[in-house]
Amino acid sequence: MKSITEDLPAKSLIASFSDGWQQLAYRNKTAEWSIYFMFVSGLMLWNQFSIPWSLERVVLAVHLLSSLVLFPVVVVPFWLSHRKLLKRSKKKLLKVTGLLIDYILLGCALSGVFLVLMGNRGDLLGWSAYMTHLVTALIIVPLLIRHAAKWSVLRPIWSVLKPI
Repeated sequence: MKSITEDLPAKSLIASFSDGWQQLAYRNKTAEWSIYFMFVSGLMLWNQFSIPWSLERVVLAVHLLSSLVLFPVVVVPFWLSHRKLLKRSKKKLLKVTGLLIDYILLGCALSGVFLVLMGNRGDLLGWSAYMTHLVTALIIVPLLIRHAAKWSVLRPIWSVLKPI
């Protein structure tokens, strides 16, 4: 007697991975929420906001740990799988904003890695890394909101604000 699975063609491991990788490239809410979370936690560390040191060190630890976990585990796979969409897209706005996000996210990530490894020691290099990280973060979030507007996790917020 044959089992049901014997009649079905076996899907290779590579084909399964390829399908999963392709699916990862579309509307990844976890990646989008992760970027917003890292942005908000990082923004709280900006010296323009005065929060008590006891809270600031907790926020710093949360920002650091979430960035070390969420970015490589959630954001980077989405980012890399999303490249194929950028190449195939015929929508100029998505291509331009996507390319800008690529470069800005790379600058933010590299400056963040520098800050994790070396820190801002008060010298020109540390200050430059800090400013690069801050400015790229301030630019990338509105750009990401615009880029993902049609599918964004923030879309319900825009629909509430629209009548105003």
